[in-house]
Amino acid sequence: MGSKSEGKIEIHEYTMSLHVGICAYGEGLQLVAVKYGDKEFWRGAAADQGVFSINKTNLFGGLKKEGGVKGLLWWLPGKPDQVMPETLAKKLGLTSATCPGFRGLSSFFLTGTKAAAEPSNPSWWSSGILAALMGSPGNNAAGFYLGANNPYSRPLVARVRRPSVGLNPAIAMIRIPDDSNGNQQFASNGAHMIYECLTNTDWGMGELPSAINKPAFEAAAQTLYDEGMCLNMTWMRQTEVGKFIGEILTHIRGAAFVDPSTGLHTLKLLRGDYDIDTLPVIDPSNAKLSSFKRKTWGDISNEVVVTYTNAETGKEASVTSQDLAGVAAEGGVVSSGQNYYGIPHEALAIKVADRDLATMVNPIATCTATVTREFYKTVSSDVVILSWPERNIDQIVFRVSEVTKGENTVELSLYEDIFGLDSASYLTPGDSGWVNPSIPPSPATYYQFGTAPAFMAAAVLGLNDPSELVYPEVLSAVTVGADSDDDVNFDLVSNVTDVNGTPSQEALGTSPYNGTWAFLTALPAEAESVLATLPGLRGSEPVAGDFVLIGTGPDEYTEIATVQAVDEDGYHLNRGMLDTIPRTWPIGTRAFVIPASALVVDQTVRSAFEDASYWLLTRTTAGQLELEDAPQINVTLSDRPYLPNRPADVKVNGVGFGDVDANAATELTVTWANRNRILESTQALKWTDANVAGEAGQTSKVIVSKLDGTPLQTYAGITGTTKVVPLTDVPGQKRVLVSVVAEKDSNESLQAFELMAKLITRFFTSATMVGVGSMSAAGSKRPRLTRNALFMGAGGVAAGYTVRRISALTFTGTGSLSANYTKKIRRSASFAGVGSLRAISARGFTSGFDAGFR
Repeated sequence: MGSKSEGKIEIHEYTMSLHVGICAYGEGLQLVAVKYGDKEFWRGAAADQGVFSINKTNLFGGLKKEGGVKGLLWWLPGKPDQVMPETLAKKLGLTSATCPGFRGLSSFFLTGTKAAAEPSNPSWWSSGILAALMGSPGNNAAGFYLGANNPYSRPLVARVRRPSVGLNPAIAMIRIPDDSNGNQQFASNGAHMIYECLTNTDWGMGELPSAINKPAFEAAAQTLYDEGMCLNMTWMRQTEVGKFIGEILTHIRGAAFVDPSTGLHTLKLLRGDYDIDTLPVIDPSNAKLSSFKRKTWGDISNEVVVTYTNAETGKEASVTSQDLAGVAAEGGVVSSGQNYYGIPHEALAIKVADRDLATMVNPIATCTATVTREFYKTVSSDVVILSWPERNIDQIVFRVSEVTKGENTVELSLYEDIFGLDSASYLTPGDSGWVNPSIPPSPATYYQFGTAPAFMAAAVLGLNDPSELVYPEVLSAVTVGADSDDDVNFDLVSNVTDVNGTPSQEALGTSPYNGTWAFLTALPAEAESVLATLPGLRGSEPVAGDFVLIGTGPDEYTEIATVQAVDEDGYHLNRGMLDTIPRTWPIGTRAFVIPASALVVDQTVRSAFEDASYWLLTRTTAGQLELEDAPQINVTLSDRPYLPNRPADVKVNGVGFGDVDANAATELTVTWANRNRILESTQALKWTDANVAGEAGQTSKVIVSKLDGTPLQTYAGITGTTKVVPLTDVPGQKRVLVSVVAEKDSNESLQAFELMAKLITRFFTSATMVGVGSMSAAGSKRPRLTRNALFMGAGGVAAGYTVRRISALTFTGTGSLSANYTKKIRRSASFAGVGSLRAISARGFTSGFDAGFR
């Protein structure tokens, strides 16, 4: 850094040598431009190693403002034979022979002019550089001049360009509109990008070219070139190559797969490039159809906003495409956003927005077809014709989204292809030329009303965390699912009171339906669940980050789950979240999807224990339900948001779910993890997450009770996460329930997890003859011994009133007999020596040992 005084203005100038890495080297890589801040100071098309003079000292207004840039720009593309120039090696205290060549990594070096000499005068050295840089400012001799009067460095940005290799190089790059200065701009062909991702042996998947259907890739590349469908995208090492290929396919709307008939990687674009007359036909003669449904009004968007990246500025921009007829039909704009960050210019972004809008605005049909093995070679993205008279379908083009092969059948997941909409043909029913699909509105039947938990209440009220809630203020949680595919939305009506105290019924707003379905199989209590499908789902599907509300009725008996992920295995749920516990849910239980961004809370501030009344005015395409036809729904709100969150990860003797077998135990060890209502204001903890400190004054309570709920023992005021319960505290019990609740300020958590423990009851460990016709049992772990024992004759013995049956008998000496207990029932026993002993039923004791002990 240097400084000088010019008149009354003191000027500070800043210099520094910099080595800046850009990206991995690849064949054909070129340096196109370099910017400092948002100002471009060099442009060209440098493929080979070189050094360039920079002399733009007025780039930021000159000396009296923020100066400019000046010095040497050394371009190091990172070729396999790259050698560090002597000048740069000296900057690192080395020589060209000892300095790393930084091969495989493209970079540039910014230096001053001091000692910038190459004695070998390589071919890439441009003569006259030093002369061009002589003169003011002279203080950049040792470092690159980076500006004046501003001690903060600006971002250095390099623009590089490289065509993907492996396919026809003539169409690897696609010309896009010039920038505002008239400079040519290019973007990559998506097919070429995918091909190199598959075949590159340095950073790609390393597939052999012989394992790829190259003609299919060449054909797709030509189509994309003709369409002008090009991309500017950067692959980062942190991203799996497979996921990067998926992002490219999303942009170009294509499918990459291994063709089972050839074993080759194949690329197919989803276009209307088929002849309908040659497509295979699916009809009742070769298929069974299931899950046929169309998008409802609530699933259709009439506006698409596409975000793209401006190639000149590198910044995000957006375009909007609207279907005006759809806006009029739905009574407003229903928008959907798509981020296509690889698209480089506005004209292409508009084209893609129109493409997506055509898909979203049409009520596309989906279904599952179980077909014969004639479709065994069908692959994802193939196109078929569906004809199904039962649904008045004569000829509709469907595209295959998923193929599942069985032993004798093939299951195809199908969706209606937008390119075939114009050719779709429907049968006309004989008794009418048109059937109105609209359904008159009817009262809602799928809903859940309750008190919003602290997490949601604080979010709706815009609080930092639940500690800012003011008792007794609470909010109602309202969750409603559609009853039919024609349901559009609903108005929520409630009682309100004006300033004069006059009550009236008033609509609080219009809300969309939540996705809903009912379980066709029982859902067990567990920390995590994977649902392969959501049978009968009506409405939006859940995505990662959404909530799922399970069950209806009082809040104490519902469960909140979160969606951890959605993949090929199904929907991964974290169970028992926030202030709820994982429960066992029977067949028919209803569940609701609550998107993370959805507002499912009545924003009217009410009081704990207040009785609130609501009416749901459902709306279909045929109209809205009248208020007098809507049943009144009453809910009594609780102080739920002020209750401490329940303990999680509750275990008894190490068992977290299911019954606890404590037959061999003398005590019950109860463990749990504390939770904090305040800390769970932005991120909900999973059931098995580690213990956290509870709220100030929060303790835990362990309750041991009978199966009918009658408490036997209560252990309150526990500050830790463990409680040992001796079985002597619950004498005479065969089974007990153990639950753990949280307490704070005399308030208990809304829910408590409960486990049943099976205890040892009556058994004996040994039985010894003490005289003729009598026997006593000793060594019992319970005070109760066998009630009686007696000989019934030669070789026969019976013992009564025990819950364990004797598993083995052995003579330990003259007149002595020992019995070993077991959990299992044994129905036979025999001596290995002279004579024998057989077990018979408990009904008689004429000659054998009674195995029917009770």
